[in-house]
Amino acid sequence: MSISSDTRCVSFTPGHNVHLIHGKKLAGFDDWVDARAYADVELDLIQLIVDGEQQLMWFHDIPALALALAHSGGEAQWCARYSSLLVPGGFDSPARRSFFYLATPERVHPCKRIAAGAGAAAQEQLRG
Repeated sequence: MSISSDTRCVSFTPGHNVHLIHGKKLAGFDDWVDARAYADVELDLIQLIVDGEQQLMWFHDIPALALALAHSGGEAQWCARYSSLLVPGGFDSPARRSFFYLATPERVHPCKRIAAGAGAAAQEQLRG
């Protein structure tokens, strides 16, 4: 099992979920630039190309990101300031999301999960 296969993750650090507050702020940023992105599920990495420069990135649910990118043909918008990738139309894809909070390979951290037996209120609070 790869480190990026846990879809029950409750982490909001780079490479994991976009927190609701972070997501609301992303919509107003003017720091977006055109990018191409390719998700390699087997290598557990994302190839991001911005201004002809390649960067290797990581996301905890690469299969979901791959679905969104397939829907957009690899077209994306990148905000380096907040390490965020916007995949146009991603919400309409099977991934059901457009924003992805990416991490560089050296900042990869395993997913955090809700402990077994945690109450519904605790789970809702973690979702934001």
